[in-house]
Amino acid sequence: MKLSIIIPALNEAAYLPDTILKAIENAFSGNTHEFIVVDSGSRDATSRIAVNLGAKIVNCEDNVPGKAHLLNRGAAFATGDVYLFLDADTILPPAYDLLIEKSLSDLASVGGAFEFSLHGSEFGLRVVELINRVRYRIRQRYYGDQGIFIRSEVFKRVGGYPNRGLLESAYLCKILRSQGTLKLLNRVIKTSPRRFITGGIYRVLASDIKIWFLDLLGLPVEKYAEPYWEENRLGFKN
Repeated sequence: MKLSIIIPALNEAAYLPDTILKAIENAFSGNTHEFIVVDSGSRDATSRIAVNLGAKIVNCEDNVPGKAHLLNRGAAFATGDVYLFLDADTILPPAYDLLIEKSLSDLASVGGAFEFSLHGSEFGLRVVELINRVRYRIRQRYYGDQGIFIRSEVFKRVGGYPNRGLLESAYLCKILRSQGTLKLLNRVIKTSPRRFITGGIYRVLASDIKIWFLDLLGLPVEKYAEPYWEENRLGFKN
């Protein structure tokens, strides 16, 4: 299996080195995977760091809210059999590539994700984890901070991430379920809690729940995309 790890980034010099180095260190097959960093206009050393760590750089400096266009842009340059979409502040578990390969040995499986978890000891972060784990077990719609992986031919067949400013990963999972099964791997992937710490754990959680609930009711949530990503740009998370 050739794995392409696609990482969207905006001013991620503080987090990207650990993300890539841990992905190399924790790979069962060693340093054989392809890394693609999609830089959406960083003003820090993100691009230089990525290149020094052996990643391909794809520049994408448009002002479209959300990550869907960045992820699709990175996938257009990927050459792997499987795409793994990874946030720039997220650490993969040991032998993640072997886990992915084993899950895809089931020909009915088109992709999947890891268990969501957050760095940090605050009780509120455990509440966030619990609510998220219940949510994605009920709806089987995973988010970008869970390390979504997809067979490349299936990703191309469905046209990649849908053109949405919010919930792009959840809606991709909905589309993928029409193509086969999605596996939830029994290993945690650890993400920085900075969005929750900066914005207030329960305030950010309440905002997320509001968006999930409106979407569950079939109500439009795209109007929240611009303020959501503006908060991320100002310090929550890219």
